[in-house]
Amino acid sequence: MFNITVLTLVDRIACFYSLSPFFTNTDRRFRFTYTADPSWCLERDRNRILVLMRQCIKPDVVDTALLSRLRQKYERVVFFHDDAGGGIPRLEVLPYVDLFYTKALFRDRSLYGRELYGKELYSDYYHVKYGVTDTDAKRRAVVTDSAELGKLRLSWNIGAGNYPRRQLRQRSGVFVSRLTSPAAASLFYLRERFDPQAALAGNRGLYPVHARNGLISRPSISYQRKLIQERIAGNPLFLTGSVSQRQFNRETADSRIVLSPFGWGELCLRDFETVRSGALLLKPDMSHLETWPDVFIPDETYVPFSWDAEDLVEKAVHYLDHEGERQRIAGNAARKYRADLDGLQSRFSSIMEEITK
Repeated sequence: MFNITVLTLVDRIACFYSLSPFFTNTDRRFRFTYTADPSWCLERDRNRILVLMRQCIKPDVVDTALLSRLRQKYERVVFFHDDAGGGIPRLEVLPYVDLFYTKALFRDRSLYGRELYGKELYSDYYHVKYGVTDTDAKRRAVVTDSAELGKLRLSWNIGAGNYPRRQLRQRSGVFVSRLTSPAAASLFYLRERFDPQAALAGNRGLYPVHARNGLISRPSISYQRKLIQERIAGNPLFLTGSVSQRQFNRETADSRIVLSPFGWGELCLRDFETVRSGALLLKPDMSHLETWPDVFIPDETYVPFSWDAEDLVEKAVHYLDHEGERQRIAGNAARKYRADLDGLQSRFSSIMEEITK
């Protein structure tokens, strides 16, 4: 048996998404101890393997002095980066860890040696093409030693988390986890197995295109959403504006198409809520990324549109007018997602094997 310590941030994303495969693990070769206290790791922990989950995010500072001390204590140190995008704003972690897992990777790994404005490839795109700037622009580390790229690995994204999303339940789980242990969040998990056929049959198609997308505080990240809002303004096919989370969930479950723009990263909870609702996922082109679960196979499991949103309305109208094609892609996505979820334990065990070998 391998005893592994998990030093984690305790928030909603960690407790209900990033840590979900740890909490649902059935492979008895691996036993986990959870903590949010680096001092406990340094002073009391007797395990020799350390997993760092969702660290250096709040605050957005890489504590290299702490990483150095953890590196000296543990035989193996592994970092799980779980930002929602392909960019890695904490690449200075690499020299202190043996492996670096992330939700998504750029297919072109050379991008990690390039400074991207706003930390993501798409924010850099809007900065270069449209001159969008941020008041809080921050320079980020890049990979200068190509050998360090060999530590990068693909783990899992938020699709592996606990759905459906219920804010009160999740907030309660986080609150209890902070008082007790991060693993307490699993007591608040909903035990609903996703059934592709039921999702497709249950969607009544009451709304043409669900497009309730607000803006984000950082201009270079939000500019894509601004372009989208301009393209669909006044179009009655698109459901826009703000509603409660409960209303949002109800509408998503009965929409024929759901528009899911990039947020703080390319990956959004909405992507997987769309697939789980039996709707067609309409999303900016994801071809630059590798991720898993992967429901981003163009024109097979989702419909991509350009980052300038020039073809957005055209594609939405096409699939509203061609119901058979819409159902085919939505069905493919639901079945692919189910197959990936069925392989989650195997993927998790393989990752743990690599970490512990």
